[in-house]
Amino acid sequence: MITAELRDNCVEAVVFGELTLADFRQFEAQVEAAIGTGAPLRALVDLREMNGLTLDAAIEDYRFARRYKNEDGRIAVLTTNDLDSIGAWLEQSLINAELRLFDDELMARAWLAGETVE
Repeated sequence: MITAELRDNCVEAVVFGELTLADFRQFEAQVEAAIGTGAPLRALVDLREMNGLTLDAAIEDYRFARRYKNEDGRIAVLTTNDLDSIGAWLEQSLINAELRLFDDELMARAWLAGETVE
């Protein structure tokens, strides 16, 4: 299950349990709306409660990343799972947007706002 919305020109998504293709498409719609504004993409993706994803969702994630590979912006991923680091590394190789992992939501939001965080 996912909640995804465009708030203050930032896509905010939280994944609970297993991410399905239908969930991912909901996220895609919000990202496409954000891109449509013409501003650099900003997204906060919270994976702390995610328990995996379906194969079709993983394939769609890859296709989506390739479709929007030239978009600039920042994507902050909240996670406490080391496996997500591998996925983020792979995803970063597919897109121009800067992607960073965080375990602290306040730091993630500060970075999305353009503040320097370590």
